[in-house]
Amino acid sequence: MLLSKNMIFWILCFLFSFFGFYLIEHLFTVSPHVVSGNGNLGILVIFLFTPVFISSWIYTFKLVKAKMVKEGKTTIGILLFALAGCVLLMIVIIDYTSELITALGGTPDNPESRIYRFGWFNQYTNSLYFNVYTFFLSHFITVIFGILSAMRRIQTH
Repeated sequence: MLLSKNMIFWILCFLFSFFGFYLIEHLFTVSPHVVSGNGNLGILVIFLFTPVFISSWIYTFKLVKAKMVKEGKTTIGILLFALAGCVLLMIVIIDYTSELITALGGTPDNPESRIYRFGWFNQYTNSLYFNVYTFFLSHFITVIFGILSAMRRIQTH
């Protein structure tokens, strides 16, 4: 089975996007137990990978919209799976966030916290925004929008 150019491009964007999220989470987020005075180097990686992230979401949306079959059961099944995935991922993300804030000693307004006065976006909190859970959540949301867009297109014809 040969893959189309669009499918190959989507796979590459998806993989590079995942790689970007992985780099930010694992290499450019400082552990709560480490003292860092170097600033947030993860911002550079985020800027470099932003076009890849956006391309991945756009190609996921286009792929889903183009591939959605007119058979309603399949489309509804995928939609329900994506919605359930979003709910489960949100639960995991809330737990992940809570654990990180606890490990950091509190929020940015807590004087005992490692991120006191840093704000919510810093070298210790990059992984709150860029992790495997938010990667898949963003793609599930993109799938949902693609399905809804395809359904709207079918209804208007």
